[in-house]
Amino acid sequence: MRRVWRVVFIILVATFCAALPLTCGPTKTKKAAKERKQVLIYAHRVNGVVEFVCDGQRYSAKELDYTLGEWHIDAAKGSEVAVILEDNMTLSDVKQVPTMALKAGFTEVRAFVYWRGTGHVAEVLFGPVMKYHRNAPIE
Repeated sequence: MRRVWRVVFIILVATFCAALPLTCGPTKTKKAAKERKQVLIYAHRVNGVVEFVCDGQRYSAKELDYTLGEWHIDAAKGSEVAVILEDNMTLSDVKQVPTMALKAGFTEVRAFVYWRGTGHVAEVLFGPVMKYHRNAPIE
């Protein structure tokens, strides 16, 4: 009888030792899918100071720079940033927010200028000039 218990004990220990490496290994955790975001920033000058508005909250330049970095952590790769600048901004202010967004890690950044008097909006293109034909782009 003692021999039977000894054999059973040896089989149990061998089974436990064989199964232990399977359960103790590193586990693969699935990362939560990042959602594609579309960030819209409205910039205007108030009393000589540039003020940024996004989602109803007002930001200074430093606060917006930090917030864009936080938003990029949770954003998917193709997330977009659109900046609408009022016509009272200076030409040097046009590149300020796109530079912040690119520094935060966003790759899809577009800048627009809004004229209050007429209500027109125009996109500001950075980079080489491209000629367009009525039907298709000409290279």
